[in-house]
Amino acid sequence: MRPRTVLAVAFLASAIVVPRCAARRTGNVTPRVSPSPPPVAIAKVSDPFQTTIRPILSERCGACHDPGGKMYARLPFDDPHVVASNQEKVLRRLKGADREALQRWIAGLAPADAAR
Repeated sequence: MRPRTVLAVAFLASAIVVPRCAARRTGNVTPRVSPSPPPVAIAKVSDPFQTTIRPILSERCGACHDPGGKMYARLPFDDPHVVASNQEKVLRRLKGADREALQRWIAGLAPADAAR
């Protein structure tokens, strides 16, 4: 190796190793922490409200009933209990396959969930 190359390698090695060694001697070592995993979604992937009903309502009713809409404070359609308890009014606004999907979801609810 050429002397310049040896000096460059030695300099780079000292720039990396020396600060860590000095920190270990003084006790100022910052532990390396692996990044935390992303938070797990609360709703299950198989939740029919989140996978089927919520996208329909967001597309058809989202202008008013999604966050930022004028009706969101009174009737938030991202809450399945609100949708289930106002099913007659929601069904009046939907047609075709969207209406049928909401009816199937409501039929699959436990009576206590639909009554809320």
